[in-house]
Amino acid sequence: MVLLSSSAHHIYWLGRYLFRIGHVASYLPFCDDEQATRFAQALCLHIDDAESLNQFMLDQQQPYSLLSQLEIARDNIQELRGLLSAQAYAELNYIIKNAVSDGEAIQGVIEKCCAIIKAEQDDIFLFFHVGQCVEQIDTYFRFQHNIDHTIDSIDPIIGRLFELGWHDLQASWEILKDQPYLNQFYAFTYKLENQFEAFS
Repeated sequence: MVLLSSSAHHIYWLGRYLFRIGHVASYLPFCDDEQATRFAQALCLHIDDAESLNQFMLDQQQPYSLLSQLEIARDNIQELRGLLSAQAYAELNYIIKNAVSDGEAIQGVIEKCCAIIKAEQDDIFLFFHVGQCVEQIDTYFRFQHNIDHTIDSIDPIIGRLFELGWHDLQASWEILKDQPYLNQFYAFTYKLENQFEAFS
């Protein structure tokens, strides 16, 4: 199957959003103010206690809350109506639409959504997986985790893009592997976004 550039881009961002939501949801509820403050700072949020962060993340009125992020993910799904199977499209919409304000429940939503996408055609899951991988690297930089093992594990996934003809990515990816720093990561994601524009 040959994906349109716009479809591949929506799938990629769906993968990014779902990874991001699942990562934050896995920490809820916060019980320690100091931990919550560090977590909020990593997300560029000015929140300094656990209770406020818990409320923020589950408040649908907040644009960066988990439920709001799920709605953005759902917007990407709407753009994929003609690409996803009818069953997958209906299930994804239903699951997200009925998500409740609970960290554990949201984790369940993410797991179900990922399983549905994984069962779709290979090219769909490839770009979804790439999005998840890129978001994982971004998350690890934000939270100052060691990313060496992560980059090694993701390398074969990015390699599949080279096989599709996305050769412009290769140099920036090799630099990131050799120099796993934030600036190199931004250079790679910039190249990746450019590839989506050129992809046909």
